[in-house]
Amino acid sequence: MLSDKTNEQNAHSFFEGWHENQTEFGLNTSGSTGHPKSIALEREKMIWSAQKTFEAYFTRSINKYQLCCLPVTKVGGLMQLVRSAVWNTPIDVVEPSSNPLLNYYGTAAITSLTPMQLAVIVEHEESKHILHQFHTVLIGGGDISRDLEQLLLQEYPDTRWIHTFGMTETYSHFAGRFLGEKNYKVLPETEISTTSDETLQLRNLITNHEWLATNDLIEIVNSNEFIWKGRIDFTINSGGVKIQLETVETEIAELTSWTQNTFCCWYENDAILGQKLILLTTQSNVPQNWNFTNPYFKPKEIYTIEALCYSENGKINRSKSYELTKIKAI
Repeated sequence: MLSDKTNEQNAHSFFEGWHENQTEFGLNTSGSTGHPKSIALEREKMIWSAQKTFEAYFTRSINKYQLCCLPVTKVGGLMQLVRSAVWNTPIDVVEPSSNPLLNYYGTAAITSLTPMQLAVIVEHEESKHILHQFHTVLIGGGDISRDLEQLLLQEYPDTRWIHTFGMTETYSHFAGRFLGEKNYKVLPETEISTTSDETLQLRNLITNHEWLATNDLIEIVNSNEFIWKGRIDFTINSGGVKIQLETVETEIAELTSWTQNTFCCWYENDAILGQKLILLTTQSNVPQNWNFTNPYFKPKEIYTIEALCYSENGKINRSKSYELTKIKAI
């Protein structure tokens, strides 16, 4: 298990172990498929993941110099180190931050960023300019707002934006979609199907060719592609009606033009409804009249908070954000 050192020190420790042919590397999961737990990543499976990523997204002719600005104590950053080792290419390692490009002066051409990091990067002229030097950006750690996706496609037409899909248990991503496209396509030699509750399950070498169930609701397009619909653990039952929180958030973003890092949906226990839909937001301009496509999407309560809480992976922590609720807006 990597310790609480700087990102660069942890990366150095990893490479020492890698060159000494260490067979396992310990990490903590984020809880995508259940409760957080410790997991040992196997060397040969890490190599396989790096090879399949190469086959899916890269060619031998492009510059594969990477910038790592994710914590290498988590699977996204760690697998960047593995790809560097397997591809035998250079990598710059910097401290994770909301805007890792502000003080970056290297010449890396590939990086991995969270949607939150990207949203901050494009707000600053200096980092926004530096972002142009990357020909490929892997986006992971959460959903990306439609407005941010459109901005990236319009202002960086020469950059390949790959929204990845995966978790610690799958050694980072096992699928990805190019921004502008709806379907996720799985890496080579990966199978997908759905369970009885329409959640995604997959199998490949990393899962020992056994089905691994997830909490992700999907629609199968074909044997290699799927459309993500949300997470089953972000579905609430309000008066017998199932409401997918991500679906409501997408519609709120369209109605208000709020950015992704300024609001989220959650629930409160209710004696009549069981669970009632609520909205948490840092915005002050809350609409008085909502024109939702589904009347059940209208939040029963709206609370303003100073800031949302995030996990180490850059995902909004809805329950912790709710705990910080202070001012009732409506």
